[in-house]
Amino acid sequence: MDPATLLDILGNENRRKIIQLLASRPCYVSEISGRLGVGPKAIISHLNLLEQAGLIECSVDEQRRKYFNIANNMRLEVSVSPYTYNVILYDIALDKEKKVEHSVTENQETAARERSSSFFLKLSSRLQKLKIRQEELVQMQQQLQAEYTELMDCCLESIEEVAKNPIECELLFELLKSETTLAVLCYNLRLHPSIVNDNLIDLAERGFVEYSIKNNQHYWKLCEMELKIDD
Repeated sequence: MDPATLLDILGNENRRKIIQLLASRPCYVSEISGRLGVGPKAIISHLNLLEQAGLIECSVDEQRRKYFNIANNMRLEVSVSPYTYNVILYDIALDKEKKVEHSVTENQETAARERSSSFFLKLSSRLQKLKIRQEELVQMQQQLQAEYTELMDCCLESIEEVAKNPIECELLFELLKSETTLAVLCYNLRLHPSIVNDNLIDLAERGFVEYSIKNNQHYWKLCEMELKIDD
């Protein structure tokens, strides 16, 4: 699924509440309607949209009643800073073989289930450790984004010192984010190709940028400099 599409879907408060409710347990339409205080007709409309997007699925119980549950396992990350805007959607596939490897063996599992309380406490302990690792990962991501923003601030100050004109400033800033083609640079900066190309050549002659050929296209990027680390 396109991340932007998912953002649009989750932009509706009632759809977010439905997902949150289904994350607890599967529910019938009447249950969702009652819990959210929204009419069944509107709930069905939201459920149809979520089902078409592949976020939820429905099943039928013994009484032929339709109930819904979350169908996908995914992670949506949105990163916004003065220099970046990234929306990344990860589909997280469960590897059953890997799950078995990290779990107890079949014989051990059978014995553990006979001691159900002990088995449950082991699972609970493992879950708590995973939660701690998740929190550590979030903290690390926050630290990395803060460091990235600080470093970008320093880069912009340096760009203003080395660039000869505003166009060079914009080109160096664009290439600081990622390597790209002349056409993309022209589109992003709204400048004629001849102007962009002349400035790129000048920057290349001064040792700031270089290009490589991929798929018969010139990709411009900043020159790499080897950093010497003192012992």
